[in-house]
Amino acid sequence: MNIIKVGLKFSSIKYPSLDIHNYQLYKYHSDYGNLLKGLKIGTSLLPNQYEIVPSKLKGFLIDQLKQDQQMLKKPKEVLFVGRSNVGKSSLINAILGQKVAETSSRTGSTLRLQFHNIQTINGFVVDSPGYGYSQINVDAQKYMQGMMYTYTKLSSRLARIYVLIDIEHGIKDKDKVMLNMLQEQNVNIQIVLTKCDKIKERMLYDRQLYLAREIKQFKNIHPIIHTVSTKDNFGINDIQYSLIDSFLIHQSRQLFNMEDRLIKLIQARNRPQKLDLNKLTKQFKKGLQLPTNQNSLVHSKKPKHQLS
Repeated sequence: MNIIKVGLKFSSIKYPSLDIHNYQLYKYHSDYGNLLKGLKIGTSLLPNQYEIVPSKLKGFLIDQLKQDQQMLKKPKEVLFVGRSNVGKSSLINAILGQKVAETSSRTGSTLRLQFHNIQTINGFVVDSPGYGYSQINVDAQKYMQGMMYTYTKLSSRLARIYVLIDIEHGIKDKDKVMLNMLQEQNVNIQIVLTKCDKIKERMLYDRQLYLAREIKQFKNIHPIIHTVSTKDNFGINDIQYSLIDSFLIHQSRQLFNMEDRLIKLIQARNRPQKLDLNKLTKQFKKGLQLPTNQNSLVHSKKPKHQLS
């Protein structure tokens, strides 16, 4: 990784990456940057791994753990998470240079974990359902959030989580709750500030600084914050290089007692535990401790109208 430091002149708006330790702006570049020209997006290695709904998560994770015990070099996965309508799918499309993730004006339209295989580097970019306000069924939303959180706890291939924050609205309480839960998962977290085209140029650096100071309080946070806009492609090149480093330099997080995890997964019920982010946010506001070791897959009756 090469990081080019620049001064904080007005023209420094051209440099979208910020170090949360020294608050300097950077132009992020990867030593493997030549791979950008050769990125090829393909379907998943296994057909049933392309899109995962809550009822298929258990089988997916069992297959993954079994395969990883036999592989010398397992594929890596990088997950994108964020509030509904923060621009996850649009950003993934911009990074990969083609429309592979579905976008919609309907808030909460991503209903599955969507795996996009980058053949060049044997890795997967994973799009996830948004958390927070959504226009979908409330019960279904809890299952989606539970599926995403369970995946972050149990996937043996997860190398990094990109948490997207709308730079205009800042870090909301639900973002803080999610970051509190994710920071316990022994995986590197990198913050991406989206929709920076909505902020006036002269105010952008101040906004980056303000959010950087908030972000520093969390653990396992990557020191570089990316700022992007899919409207004019600002910062897209930086996060492309960052993604390549996530796959080629950073290791997947270490999960211990793999056989025990596999046995527990096989014995667990099929559907993931529902995650009520609204309830957890209320607990967070009251200063109550958030759960960090709840069971990942438990039995829950499926309503007749529920998405599978």
